[in-house]
Parts: sequence; structure tokens; C-alpha cells
Amino acid sequence: MSEQVKTARDLFYEHFRIPSSGEADLDMLRTMVSHFSHLPYENLTKIIKKFSGSDPQACLRDPAEVIRGYIEDNTGGTCFSLTWCLGSILSGAGFRCYPVMADMRQPNIHCALVVLVKETRYIVDPGYLLGEPVPLAGKPVTLPTPFGMVQLRPRGLSSYDLYTQTGDQRKWRYRVRTAPVSQAQFLKYWIRSFSLPGMNSLQLTRLTRQGHLYIRDHHLRLRQEDKKINENIRQDLEARIEKEFGIPGEITARAREEIERMKSRWRTSVLAAPGQGRR
Repeated sequence: MSEQVKTARDLFYEHFRIPSSGEADLDMLRTMVSHFSHLPYENLTKIIKKFSGSDPQACLRDPAEVIRGYIEDNTGGTCFSLTWCLGSILSGAGFRCYPVMADMRQPNIHCALVVLVKETRYIVDPGYLLGEPVPLAGKPVTLPTPFGMVQLRPRGLSSYDLYTQTGDQRKWRYRVRTAPVSQAQFLKYWIRSFSLPGMNSLQLTRLTRQGHLYIRDHHLRLRQEDKKINENIRQDLEARIEKEFGIPGEITARAREEIERMKSRWRTSVLAAPGQGRR
């Protein structure tokens, strides 16, 4: 076990008061996944990392950095850093697990974990809406959440489709393949994710007792089982993110500044391109 993984596991156990002598069984898996689900999905830390250096490998936050970030600043990460972190902690606790890839609008832009407990496979998705392990049993499984239902349906022999359902509306979210990917391939997809369109806007999401809270740039949405609440938080963005997520305002401000600088450079390059100045 690497020192970073050991540090992340020890920090995680200490913060959430998890007994280090626990057996790697389903109850322990549920406990660890439930605690880990407190880490929010957010790309603020990823945006800051992207513009902090030129080495793509150095942009990848290691497990200890992710856990320290949560303990100190209530940050989390995107699906890649959260999956890598949780997988490392679970492996350090004696679980057999491996990363898997999923398709959304594009192939291989989402990821999750498959965990084996007594030869039964479970999917664990710390970067989305699954707050508990879901068995890959070859049949549909439906889970209640604060905003509605999540359903996992098998598609063929080696993939599953995930849907969310609110009232009578069912929406496809992603297709996950249950075959493991190598560490090298996972890191390749992770590095590539820094250039995806989603990095052009601030995004945060988490499940609360009130429902599913989602922020994109200055738009806030709280989705409950029977309604949606939308709010423009442009005027007090940093303060609202700190209130809703606990993330210090200076982190949001820095990520927002990096996005604005990137957009400014892009606009300048467009205007400077031949034929763009005279119309």
C-alpha cells in the first residue's frame, strides 16, 4: 500500500470514526460508501488544478489530497478523483474492487467502481447519485432518493443503464460497462477529462435531505420528488456556495477567475484570427 493511500485511509477512518478492525463485508462497504457520499461532486478544485501547472499528471489529485480537502474545506472532486480516492480506500480496507467506465453524451467520460463481496458484484458510484452499493444482479434494481427514484437496468451481459425517475418522467443518465479498465487506461481518460466542455463552467452537486442540489455557474436548482426550485445566485455566488456546500468563498472565487481568464483568452484569439476583425 502506498503512503498516499495509507494516509487517505487513515484520515477517512479517523474523520468518520470508522473502526479500523472492521471486516470487509457488505455492512462495512455500506458504511464506508455512506460516509464517502458526504464528499460533494464539484469541479472547482479540478479547474484550479488545471490552471496551476502545465504537467497533466500533476493535475491529478491523489487520495490523501482529496480527503484532506474535504476535511479542511468541504471540497470533493469530480467522478475520476472521487472514484480513484474511494477505490484506494476500499482496497486499503481489504475490499476487492476495480474502476469501470461509463458513457454519457460521449464515451468514457464517467466512471464508477465495481466491488466484490463474497463473489457478489456491487456498483459504487461516488461521482453521481448512488449513495449506497447496488448489486449487479442481472435484473433491474430501483433505489429511492430524496428527489425520486434511481433505477439500474441490465443491458446485455456486461453493461447497465442508469435512469432517474421523478414522478412520471424517466430520464436516461448513463451506460456503465462492468469490465475492469487498467490503471493506465483510467489515468488516460482522467487526463483527457480536463479538456472536456464541462470544465468551462462551475459545477457542484450533492444530495441533501431536501433533495438534489445542483449549481452550474450562477444557476442553482433544488430538485425534489414533486417539484423543482430554480434560483439565480450570480450576485452572491461565493457566499451561497459556502452556505450550501461549506466550500470557502476564496476557492469559488479562484475557480471563477480561472474560467473568466480562459474565456477572455479565447475571445482574444478569435478576434485576432484572420478575417475576424472586419465584418
